[in-house]
Amino acid sequence: MKTMKKVWRYIAKYKKLLVITLSAMLIIQALGLLAPLIVKTILDDYLVGIERPWYEVDESDHQVSYQGRYFSQESTSDTVVSVVIYRGKYYFVEDHVINGNKSFSGTTLTVTSQEGLTEIYQVERMEKDEVLAFYQPFVRPLVILIILLTARFFLQTIFTYIQRITTSMINVNIVRDARKDAVKSLQRMPMTYFETEPAGKIANRIISDVGGMMNLFSTIMNLLVNATMAVVFAYIGMFYLDARLALMTFLIFPVVYVWLKYFTKRLNKIAVKVNEQASMITAQLNEIINGINILQIFNFRKQTEDRFNTLSDEFMQEKVKENILHLSIGWNMIRLIGALVTSVIVLYFGHGYLTISGFVVSAGIIYAYNDYLSRLIEPVGTLFREIGNLEHSMVRTDRIFKIIDGDQEDGSFELIPRFQGHVKFDNIWFSYHQDNPVLKGIDLEIKPGQMVGLVGHTGSGKSSLMSLLMRFYDMKDYDMGTIYVDGVDIRTYSKRTYRTHVGIVLQDPAMFKGTIADNVRFGQQVSDEEVERILRDIGGGKLLDKLEQGIHTKITRGGGNLSVGEKQIISFARAVVHDPVILVMDEATANIDTETETMLQTALETVKKGRTMIVIAHRLSTIKNADKIVVLENGIKVEEGKHKDLLAKNGVYANIYRSQIKPGAETL
Repeated sequence: MKTMKKVWRYIAKYKKLLVITLSAMLIIQALGLLAPLIVKTILDDYLVGIERPWYEVDESDHQVSYQGRYFSQESTSDTVVSVVIYRGKYYFVEDHVINGNKSFSGTTLTVTSQEGLTEIYQVERMEKDEVLAFYQPFVRPLVILIILLTARFFLQTIFTYIQRITTSMINVNIVRDARKDAVKSLQRMPMTYFETEPAGKIANRIISDVGGMMNLFSTIMNLLVNATMAVVFAYIGMFYLDARLALMTFLIFPVVYVWLKYFTKRLNKIAVKVNEQASMITAQLNEIINGINILQIFNFRKQTEDRFNTLSDEFMQEKVKENILHLSIGWNMIRLIGALVTSVIVLYFGHGYLTISGFVVSAGIIYAYNDYLSRLIEPVGTLFREIGNLEHSMVRTDRIFKIIDGDQEDGSFELIPRFQGHVKFDNIWFSYHQDNPVLKGIDLEIKPGQMVGLVGHTGSGKSSLMSLLMRFYDMKDYDMGTIYVDGVDIRTYSKRTYRTHVGIVLQDPAMFKGTIADNVRFGQQVSDEEVERILRDIGGGKLLDKLEQGIHTKITRGGGNLSVGEKQIISFARAVVHDPVILVMDEATANIDTETETMLQTALETVKKGRTMIVIAHRLSTIKNADKIVVLENGIKVEEGKHKDLLAKNGVYANIYRSQIKPGAETL
């Protein structure tokens, strides 16, 4: 129910289409109610209606002329005759023939009634023209009924088309809306979510699982709305024909309920596993595709195939269990019950025909009742057939709403004055997991316009400290300390507002589909001339000069047609275009050759003016000229000072620096 409430907020946007869909369903079911009654009338009142009593009348009142005599079923007289149909042949009888079992012997007809009374009649075989004469009064109403039946068929086809079109329109719209909301929500989710969920699994939820909403809506419409209408209209027809048998069918509902509850419980467990394993397969494929070069270089093909095959086998086993469940106690069993019900109908009416006084059975009644009962059983069969889709849809819908309605960061935005760039870390204790701190009592003050270098071995806490500054993470209840910018706790602002004046250049820059200019602008209103000027100012002239289309050169997936250094230049230009007051460079020069590093060093001298810059560096040559260098070790600040001062201390920084320079090189 909770899931349906979530889906309803998308469906509610298209109430007009929903009303059209429901109206079309109602008309379709009403037309379905009429069809068996029309066929029953054709069979009983006209095709075999010839067996009803005929009365001899005057020529002025006659419907049929036979051997110089005149007969009608609409008038009455003392002279009654009958037309009897037996094994496809027609016989004329000069008497009223009672209802019962018939047997022929030459020209003698013997009829045994329900009460056991036996009557013997003399019959006369009728010729074709004589039979057609007796059918002549039925031609006009038969034509009308056949036209009505044909019109009903075309109307049902038209309204079925309307219903399916409107249902499809609702489906594609809610899927589009949900997918847009999922992507919008994804961009506001905390970084902790992306640490626990594989990228391929997340992509599968947005691409594939969102389809669960579409299947859920279609299944609900079929099971609840359409099936409910079918049951209601079927019972209308059944009570009209035989109320006793209609009441007897209610006995099956408790059995179906218990049966369905057991079936659903088993199916739900399988559905959860199937959808989870499908996501894991997608995630595994994502890893294989993205890491194909590493897999090939290290000949990890066999192990990769084994892992993927294991996942595929587990998925296959659960799907087999699901199919066995359907075939054993699911929709396949309903088909058997449907066949048994048809047999019961024939037995019931046949038994009634022989033993119930005054009860007259006909081919039309049997056809109509069997049709209505089939319409009653069909929703049950649909329920068992579609319940699997319903369970899968519920699971998939729940999964997509974990993104849409997941924990999200404050996305509000307001214009605030530009920061001055005064950063202060006050006694920062931070843990990704409780009781396991990665930062331990960090105190650090960075004045406006300063360039500060962060140094330390892997795992020392450099990136964690900057992640807090960028607000990729926020302090939790069990953490301590506060980060201030210009004397204001950074948590005072929404993240979107705060990041207006903060920028970052990563070690592995992200390139997006589009041109170089698109990747530099990244949403900012900057002219082509300004983009090119910025690139050349930071040393990207060689890159632009070698490309025929310059800044309009297309970038392939992930920037595959650019070198690491060229991607870094674009990433650096992107940060400059956004003109942040505080700029963090997280290992931005770690993968750059010496020439490119020198080029960026020169650019940095220009870019850092008027900005507070924090540089995380393994290459200490990048931060030799920093205003201050901070050394972290195991989450603790162990040293702080200028390059020369730290070398003179001969501590951790000096050891790291000496390990990077050539023997005999100058250390100061």
